[in-house]
Amino acid sequence: MVAASLVALGAAGSASPASASVIIDAPTGARAGTVDLTGRVEGEQGQVTTVLYVMDATTSTALTPPERGSDCSGNGALGPEDDLNGDGSVGDILDCEIAGVGSLNGSLAATSGLQVGLVAFANQAAAADLDPAGSATFLPPQFSGGDARPRIDTVARSVVRNRIGLYDPKTLGGSGTGTAFNSAISTALATLRTAPAGPKWIMFLSDGQAPIDDGLLSELTGSGTRLRSFGIGAEATCARTGSLYKMAAATGESCNLAPNPAALAAGLTGSQPDAVTGVTVSIDRVSVAATVDAVGGWRARFTLGAGTYTATARSVLTSGATRSAQRTFTVAASADGPAPGTVTPGPGALKATVVKVARPKPSRAVLPSRVTGRVGSAVDGLTVVPALSGTAVQLQARPTAGASWTTVDRSKVDKAGRFALTWKPKARLRLLRVVLSPTQGFAGSAGAVPAAKISACKVAKRRAGWSVTCSTTAKAGSSVRLLKGADVADRARVRRGGFRLTSKGKVGGSTIDITVGKRRHVRLRL
Repeated sequence: MVAASLVALGAAGSASPASASVIIDAPTGARAGTVDLTGRVEGEQGQVTTVLYVMDATTSTALTPPERGSDCSGNGALGPEDDLNGDGSVGDILDCEIAGVGSLNGSLAATSGLQVGLVAFANQAAAADLDPAGSATFLPPQFSGGDARPRIDTVARSVVRNRIGLYDPKTLGGSGTGTAFNSAISTALATLRTAPAGPKWIMFLSDGQAPIDDGLLSELTGSGTRLRSFGIGAEATCARTGSLYKMAAATGESCNLAPNPAALAAGLTGSQPDAVTGVTVSIDRVSVAATVDAVGGWRARFTLGAGTYTATARSVLTSGATRSAQRTFTVAASADGPAPGTVTPGPGALKATVVKVARPKPSRAVLPSRVTGRVGSAVDGLTVVPALSGTAVQLQARPTAGASWTTVDRSKVDKAGRFALTWKPKARLRLLRVVLSPTQGFAGSAGAVPAAKISACKVAKRRAGWSVTCSTTAKAGSSVRLLKGADVADRARVRRGGFRLTSKGKVGGSTIDITVGKRRHVRLRL
């Protein structure tokens, strides 16, 4: 099995780059048989992705009676192996943080062009030194320096309450029952500023509910760093008023809960960038759904015979946008490989699917009450396949990027691959998507509900009449008219995705008309 590195760049969100490309490193010694194509979402050619694990080492991460402790090691039983830092407290929250860092780090080890570091915090925070002989803040996730386990795992296991033990011991200022998020974020951002250019991530682990200053939230947003937070234990919260949510949302990422600390490792490795819905990799007419890791690294497995192939990597973003590119590579013959020119999904791979949502009709509402579209295999854009008939689809909504999705309707795909979903829009929910469930060797997928060409209209009373403001997908500068019968009551131009019109008399019966082409108009009757 040979891994070819493809890098899909350009996830949507507050920290997304404006452009995107897909890079395929030339496979070394690729031979007929199972071939893995791998890559990353977000970044630019030659850049390094930096991941910083931020761990809570406050007093509250210790066991307190009557708690028993958790199976942090994941072997199915509570025992000495769950005391990962050897402090005598078996299976406490800090032990599960250490196990989570190790599990996530292992899942990132195969991602090319990636380095990791660690910050621990109590009342104060400090970055760990990863080099026993010299000084190193970041290392590749799999780097062991000849030790039995990766260096980052060894250092994480040296973290005890209020102290980092290796390799340059550092005290963290002591702690009560609170947690100092301000110090943690300030130190994390300062540490990341020493990293080379490229995507930067913070995986923030804590059982606490400390405040975070607005100034630091602004600095976090402006840094372009992505922060995904994980609240551990029964007292942690992802409430929108809480710091764990605020920090993640400020970067377009999600806040995740692990009420059972033993579930943290699975939550870390199973998470993925909020801005990315999925990655599809296609060769000839075979499309495979790639697996996506916590920072956008992905892997797509094929069975290939000898020959020259062109792979297309297509990243589908939560916003509905896509990023794609191609690269040609060669696979040499092998004695036990399939026939030359063979292209099939590799062992364990699922065929890629696609959800195409029809653009809603113009409406005064922010979101449509009825959503329709089609699903199919990701071949030639969309190919309807009988195997997907009857597959479950869900309509999901959320208030902002990074927030949890809520299912608001369910239905099934018909024989022609079509679906129809309805719900009653709520003011606090402003984003919609349709999710297709996996079935019969086909992967699940999701598609954003696109904005209507006219939507989110607000009518306001004025002293001499009324005004209406709306959002629109029409290009800037497009001509807008307010019609009352054959008469033009007002004119405007589209500016920054919207427009404003004013009139007198009754609102009912008025029509908004936007010129979107020489003979094409979009209209909404108020």
